[in-house]
Amino acid sequence: MSGLYIHIPFCRKRCNYCDFFFITNTKRKTEFLNALSAEISLLSDQYSLEKFDTVFLGGGTPTVLTSDEISDVIKTLRDNFNIDHNSEITMESNPEDFTDGSIENYLRAGINRFSFGVQSFIDSELKFLTRQHTAEMAEHVIRNASGLTKNISVDIIYSLPSQTDEDVNCSISKAIESGANHISAYSLTYEKGTSLYKSTENDPGLLKDPVRDSEFYFKVSERLCAEGFEHYEISNFARPGYKSRHNMKYWTYENYLGLGPSSHSFFFKKRWNNVRSYSGYVNSLTEKILPVENLYEPDTDYVKLEYIMLGLRSEGINFETYRKLTGEDFETKYKAPAEELCSAGLAFKCDGKLKLTEKGYSIADEITARYF
Repeated sequence: MSGLYIHIPFCRKRCNYCDFFFITNTKRKTEFLNALSAEISLLSDQYSLEKFDTVFLGGGTPTVLTSDEISDVIKTLRDNFNIDHNSEITMESNPEDFTDGSIENYLRAGINRFSFGVQSFIDSELKFLTRQHTAEMAEHVIRNASGLTKNISVDIIYSLPSQTDEDVNCSISKAIESGANHISAYSLTYEKGTSLYKSTENDPGLLKDPVRDSEFYFKVSERLCAEGFEHYEISNFARPGYKSRHNMKYWTYENYLGLGPSSHSFFFKKRWNNVRSYSGYVNSLTEKILPVENLYEPDTDYVKLEYIMLGLRSEGINFETYRKLTGEDFETKYKAPAEELCSAGLAFKCDGKLKLTEKGYSIADEITARYF
C-alpha cells in the first residue's frame, strides 16, 4: 500500500537551523485549507485504484491547525482516497501548541501517532536552537500524550556547540522517561540560508567538530540500542512495533503522494514536487491546476544508485527488490564490494539483504560513493 504526505506550510516563528518551506502568516489558514481541498479533489480520480495505509502531516507546524481543522483534512482525505482503516496517521507536533485536553481532541480528529519536535530537554540548548517551548513544557506534554497513546516519537538534535555526552544522555533519558517509543536523533546541520549558517560566518567556533560528531553518533546509537530500541535507519530508533510505517516507504522505494506546497511524490515510477511557493500553490489550485513541477521518470542507473543509497541508510539492500527494479542480480554485480564491506565489518548479509553494521551506518554516504 502507498503513503500520503501533507505539507502544512505554517510556523509561528522560524527556528535558526530550519530550511523547510513555511510561512508565518497563520491568518491564511482558511485560504490554504481551501486550496488543499481542491488539490485532493483534483487527485482523487487519478488515484482511485490505489490504497493508502499511512498519512503523514508534516511541515511547517501542523499543530498550528486546530483539532477541528485537522479533523476536516482527514475527513476530506478519507472521502477522496481509499485509506485503510488501520492506517498510521502521524502529525508532527510542537509542545507549545498543546493545552490540557488538546491531545484528546487531536486523537478524536483521527491522529494516532504524534511526532514531537522537541530537539532537546535542556533549556539552554532550546534557547540556542530558538525553540519556543521549555524542557519542562515538552516533558509535561509528552507524558500526557503517552497516557493516551503509546505511538509517540521524539526528535533529538546532537552535536550542538559545547554539548557534552551528559547533555545528550539527559535528553535521551527524558524522552524515554516521558514515554517515547520512537526517537529520531539528528546531528545538527548548518543549511545555507539559515540564520544559524550565517552566524557561523562571524563565529566559526559554532561549527561542529567532525570527530566529536562521530563520537556522539556512536554514543547515541549505543545508548538507545541498550534501552531496547532498534536502530532501523541512520537517524531513527524504535521499540518493537513502533517503526515509522510512513517513513519506511521513502526508504524502501514504495509509492507516496505529496500534497501541499513544496511536497514531493514518488508514484507510477515517476518523481515530482509541488511548487515551493505559497502563492504559486494557492493560485494554481484556484484555477483548478495541479501545482506540479520537475516531473520526471528516473532512468535505470539513477534508480539503481538511489535504491542502494536508501537501502544502505535503512534496513538493507533487498536483493529481490533490487532485481525487480533494475533487472540485475545484486550479488553477482557487486560480489567483490559486498565481500570487502563484510570483511571490514561494515556490512553483513542476512535474510536476502546486504545491511550495514553500526560502523557502516556512520559512513553510509562514503560507502555508497566508493563502492557503488
